Amino acid sequence: MACNGMASSSSFPSNFMMQTHRGEENQLGIPVSPLLLANLQDLGGESFPGIETRDEMTADDDLSDDGLPAGEKKKRLNIEQVRTLERNFELGNRLEPERKMQLARVLGLRPRQVAIWFQNRRARWKTKQLEKEYDVLKRQLEATKTENEALQVQNKKLQAEVSLSSMKISSSF
Repeated sequence: MACNGMASSSSFPSNFMMQTHRGEENQLGIPVSPLLLANLQDLGGESFPGIETRDEMTADDDLSDDGLPAGEKKKRLNIEQVRTLERNFELGNRLEPERKMQLARVLGLRPRQVAIWFQNRRARWKTKQLEKEYDVLKRQLEATKTENEALQVQNKKLQAEVSLSSMKISSSF
């Protein structure tokens, strides 16, 4: 019996979960794995509503994540674009849609490029902040260790004095 109460005729384990390509679901809201799609296509090439064929799934693989044709080299931002983006980042490290569109227009970039630049810049900023905090904590730790060692030395001296005084007191009786 499968976990849904129906007899299982497949060889998949009961905990097998079918996932969709890129997290998508078909029109029925049922997750479909690429493996299942390949098997469905082998059943006669019949079309199923809401399910991409293998060819449809790979059709946009010719484009990179930023929409450029695969293999096309990304253009670097020029110095003036970077300076403008940096100045805007200093004003606020979050972008409202209207500000993103305005910056994209002024700089001759796509809004997505501006958004990604800000996202990457926030990540670099956060890393720098963590490094600064780490350095402060490291200095505090070293100072605390030094203070602890000094206190331990002082403690031993005091214990020796107490021990010596108690011997003097006991010997005087």
